[in-house]
Amino acid sequence: MAKHSENYAVSDFSAPHSRVWAIAGPAILANSSAPLVGLVDTWAIGHIPDPVHLASVAVGSAVFSYIFWTLGFLRMGTTGFIAQAHGQGDVGLISRELVRATLLGLALTVLILLLQEPLKNAMFQLLEVPSTVSPLAEKYYDIRIWATPATLFFLALNGFLIGTARTKAALLLQLVLNISNGLLNVWFVIGLNMGVTGVALGTVIAEWLTVIVGMVMIARYIGLFAFLKTFISEKTWQLSRFKRLFNINGMIFLRTLMLLIAFVMVTIASARMGEEALAVSYVIQQYLMLMSLGLDGFAYAGEALVGAAYGAKNQQAFTRWVRLTFFWALISGLFYAIIFWAYGEWITRFLTDIEVIRAEIIHLMPLVVLLPIASLWCYQFDGIYIGMTASNAMFGTMAVALAVYLPAHYYLGELYGLTGLWLAIIVLMISRGLTQFVWYQLRLKNF
Repeated sequence: MAKHSENYAVSDFSAPHSRVWAIAGPAILANSSAPLVGLVDTWAIGHIPDPVHLASVAVGSAVFSYIFWTLGFLRMGTTGFIAQAHGQGDVGLISRELVRATLLGLALTVLILLLQEPLKNAMFQLLEVPSTVSPLAEKYYDIRIWATPATLFFLALNGFLIGTARTKAALLLQLVLNISNGLLNVWFVIGLNMGVTGVALGTVIAEWLTVIVGMVMIARYIGLFAFLKTFISEKTWQLSRFKRLFNINGMIFLRTLMLLIAFVMVTIASARMGEEALAVSYVIQQYLMLMSLGLDGFAYAGEALVGAAYGAKNQQAFTRWVRLTFFWALISGLFYAIIFWAYGEWITRFLTDIEVIRAEIIHLMPLVVLLPIASLWCYQFDGIYIGMTASNAMFGTMAVALAVYLPAHYYLGELYGLTGLWLAIIVLMISRGLTQFVWYQLRLKNF
């Protein structure tokens, strides 16, 4: 990974679309496999006649999705730092950035495990979990919490792999996690009749199996001894680098927290409508995850390619990679919209046998079709901002979008119920994209 070869790669446009797909393709496969596991879980639990089981998994998985979603800065911040170091051809800096992210993940792990009980109580109270759902949801939480160390290490490692454009390795890592998770959950739930406990236990085992594979990857790409040696390097512990790490990750955390607030509000409002509405929103979130993680493939390409060009201070390469990754993000958004339009009813009928839930999801399907078109802009801009480590802009544009979303949530939810809640999410996505576009145009003038 010599410096001159890295800089050449930044401005190499001999096969630009192939370079975008070399990163995005494996990332799309990897990311799309994650919601497929959610679909498998939903299928396994959704065929238990009592909807309380599906609602319990919805609440339990939502709690951890929200917790780890807010900690997603471990992945995003790491990607931005490492992509820029990759563009500079600095191998030592890449290793140090990964070590700093790992140390931050360890500190957060200790904090979460120490506070697991008050955290559980706070989240369940915030989500206003119905009393019929709470016992099974708590059982899920008490098991799943022990996957936390593995999950946070996975976030940092994934940031390293994406930042260095090693998305084939990221694909392998994600497939190990998702395939083992899906197989274990089907075995535990359908085969051993363990219900909600089986879903949680399968996830924990899969997460720790992924840690083992991740350590093998570090040994291959950095060298296990070299990686461990970096922990005691004086350069790793420079105060200025940790201050930069905390500042950027702190802004990304606040941005993600605001985005989380929007989706928590949907979950809370759905729970107030009853178990059936809560289960409907959970299934729609599976569609959202499938769509968003697919779009993230091209956002990841933007993080790696745009970030490397930004680190190398190559404006021509920077603007070209922005345009190319946006082109493919648009194609991807249209593709998802067509799939949801053509096969949404069939997918819904596959997921659950509960007719009242099926009917409500099918009624909301036009909004599900609109989601990828409304969302692709903000997802792709997120990738560009991450590559630039423009965390202040991520925070500021999200704050504006949330200010637009809040009245839309209350007004549309009051008028149209569950339909209004998801229509407000579309308003949020469009607002994010517009504010991000305005900031990008201003920033481009001062590259």
